[in-house]
Amino acid sequence: MKKISLKICGITNSQSVKTAYKNKIKSLGFASNNLNGPNTATDKKIQILIKECKNYKIESVLLTRYVSLDKLIKQIDFTKPKTISCSYHFKKDELQLLRKTFKRLKIGIAVNPENFNIKYLHNIKNIVNIIYYDLNVYKTRSIKTYSLMKCLKQIQSIKNLSIPVFIGGGINEEKANKIINLLNPEGIDVSRNLKNSKNIISSKKLKNFLQQVAVA
Repeated sequence: MKKISLKICGITNSQSVKTAYKNKIKSLGFASNNLNGPNTATDKKIQILIKECKNYKIESVLLTRYVSLDKLIKQIDFTKPKTISCSYHFKKDELQLLRKTFKRLKIGIAVNPENFNIKYLHNIKNIVNIIYYDLNVYKTRSIKTYSLMKCLKQIQSIKNLSIPVFIGGGINEEKANKIINLLNPEGIDVSRNLKNSKNIISSKKLKNFLQQVAVA
């Protein structure tokens, strides 16, 4: 079985970018503070960190909520990510316009167990590059985590559409290996389990994860 990609999400500081680079991590995610949940940052902070990613040749992924298409375009133009992970609320024609506006931008759609809609994904499958499936559902003051077993059918149906999928949500070494063995996705999305109390990527935790999980 081939190694799958590792993306570390919720990056909020320069030290984490440097640690990722030293450990040859190829993809980092930055969550806009217009989202619910922890580990978010302002657009200005994200812009600075994405510039660092460019210097290190690390793919930058911007996670953002549903806003008007004009606001999304302005946010992308300001922060300049390589990939966008945007809301499933965007219609097919809006995503097509986004692709025309940013020809080199990779477009991703964020999906979770509660908003899953296979008809929508089928409709936009030729426009988007990737699906980010999150086992976590973020509320204003809480996080609900769904079990992998309950979500297997949803994730498999995405794979049946031949859309690359990254899976995240409370991922540790054991859970990552289980996901790889059952689904062999294109990638794993990890956040809190690789960080210390200051929300900085821990070199020790990251190296331990890389030793135990077959990720590239």
